[in-house]
Amino acid sequence: MSRSFHRWTPEARIERPLDSALYHEPTGFRYSIVEDGDHLYQVELLIGPGGKRLHELRRRIDYVMGSGAVARTYFTAENGRLFQLPLTWYRQHGWDFSPGYELNNARFDRLLPDRCIACHSSYPRPLPFLEGKYAELPSGIGCERCHGPGALHVEQRRVDTSRADAQRDTAFDNTIVNPARLPLARRLDVCEQCHVHTPVTVVREGKDAFSYLPSQPLHAQWAFFKVAGSIDIVSHADRLRQSACFLATRSAAQPLECATCHDPHRAPPDSSARNLPCQGCHSSTVLSQRLARSPSVGDHAAGADCTRCHMPSVKERAVPHGTFTDHWIRVVEPDAPVSARRATDELIEAYFDRDRSGADAAVYRGMGQIVYATGAIDGRALGAGAAALHRALAADTTHGEAHFLLGVAYQQLGRNDEAIRAIEQSVRIDANRPERLRALAQAYEVSGRAPAAIDSLYRRALALQPALAWIRADFARFLHAQGQQQEAEREYRRALTEQPNLAVAGFNLGTLLAEEGRLRDASATFQRAVDLDPSMAEALSSLIEVRTRGAQVIGVRSLGSPLRSLPVRSRGPRAVGLAVSGATETPGLVFVNVPPRAVVQVMRPDGSLVRSLPAGEGGSVRWDLLTQSGAPVGGGLYRAVVMGRDTRGRSSGTQTLNVGLVRQRVE
Repeated sequence: MSRSFHRWTPEARIERPLDSALYHEPTGFRYSIVEDGDHLYQVELLIGPGGKRLHELRRRIDYVMGSGAVARTYFTAENGRLFQLPLTWYRQHGWDFSPGYELNNARFDRLLPDRCIACHSSYPRPLPFLEGKYAELPSGIGCERCHGPGALHVEQRRVDTSRADAQRDTAFDNTIVNPARLPLARRLDVCEQCHVHTPVTVVREGKDAFSYLPSQPLHAQWAFFKVAGSIDIVSHADRLRQSACFLATRSAAQPLECATCHDPHRAPPDSSARNLPCQGCHSSTVLSQRLARSPSVGDHAAGADCTRCHMPSVKERAVPHGTFTDHWIRVVEPDAPVSARRATDELIEAYFDRDRSGADAAVYRGMGQIVYATGAIDGRALGAGAAALHRALAADTTHGEAHFLLGVAYQQLGRNDEAIRAIEQSVRIDANRPERLRALAQAYEVSGRAPAAIDSLYRRALALQPALAWIRADFARFLHAQGQQQEAEREYRRALTEQPNLAVAGFNLGTLLAEEGRLRDASATFQRAVDLDPSMAEALSSLIEVRTRGAQVIGVRSLGSPLRSLPVRSRGPRAVGLAVSGATETPGLVFVNVPPRAVVQVMRPDGSLVRSLPAGEGGSVRWDLLTQSGAPVGGGLYRAVVMGRDTRGRSSGTQTLNVGLVRQRVE
């Protein structure tokens, strides 16, 4: 545990070199490990025809998460923020993609969540409303993670140093938590704060990732939910709860629990020591008599390793190359299921009893359903979860986070009026949450509310936490769309100073500079954005100028590319393309090669909807460059997501097209 999180140093290096770059097929990126002096870097490459290097981006390995017994994953620091890197080192395999990256390559933009560092570091000092950046970040898991705050304990011993037996005192100590003196349920909670890992986790109202303290009930901190009656193998404590050995000894003076085999103050036991708890109830003599006629009698002789068969190593699907000891102690039959499943019609299953039948059980189940559906990208489940949470909340005025999550779900479903009502309620409950204020500002934008109200929400959010660079970049985009160029530029630059890797903010700043005729600055800014994210090159291959007068679009034209060379990948002859209309018809953009019955959703890069355009049976869809509320679209980066549908209305795949717009206002 002391090595669960720490700075990377060459002296503590255990990683072998990576012989050849790893290729990420969905994106076309290659990743390599480069050593430069006393530092190690992860490098992203994009190789073009003839082996030409079109793109290179490198990030230094600054922090390590994981002891290396199974794996070590890595983080880079940028202005104090920690971002996960794409490659992880696996002890039994070597270098490969970090968990989740093979399917959804987050590149260098996956911010370190509080939930992760809460289990890999002892109580960091977080900054308000700001994940991934900390005022203080200790290495590893220390004493307080299991014993709670220790300041009073240390202070008393400083005062009491005159006592000769102070260091050997075994009397009851009320200055600190001793887990051994807690009831069994609370002892298990101490372990389960990190060793239960469910696919869906919801923090309780009024809590955060660092709220739990040993001796408290864990169910007061988290709502855990399994999926389809199972649980991840790495949830060691939950697997142990399924074991007959645990169930049979719960009321005993010395029950079988985590600390029976795992003394946190000593090195892990060898195989003979691991067997001692088993032999307390299952001696080799008794087993030889019981199994005298069984073919397995030879496996139960004195000195046999109990855990090898009864706690086998299993492959964990969510962790590449990862094997874990299954803590469900049992006689493992061939082809037996890995999980003890319970019949249920629900998508998720509550881990704690209070989320099955407690006073607020329906609220947390509804929240869990929304979290599950969002991760699974399941629109039908998202709608069902929103409906369930809406019913559970009814006239509730206390669960601010639940109302906020409901509002976000409605935003994802395109039901903006309902989103506004839910988010407004969350803000009434607590108006000091920047994310709620930002979400309400976005919902107001979609509905065409007064700019002054939107402006006020953004300013309030940033007053609460000025370092929220992504909200500041959003505010800059809003000011940009309102024609407040000077203030928008200032906010874009403040956001990029705080978080330089915000490629979208850089791109949008480039469009603002182009609108003002500062073409050299615009080109340099676009180049930096493309260096961070080469997918933006597609939007620059033909930058589009939109001319407006008041609330009307009066002209549109292609400006060509502001950069001499761009790393643009070929889309193929059948891919959705873009054409300019307006010479003989109303100005706009036309999406061509659109499949019949598809829907074209024009979005901002953060996923917020700008305009939804049904395709019908034709092969093209026209966009009049207006938003859902009927206002002319602002300058910046947009993504057109084309969602195909078959004759039964089922999804038949998606395509994405990046579009860059420059808006010129004509008096």
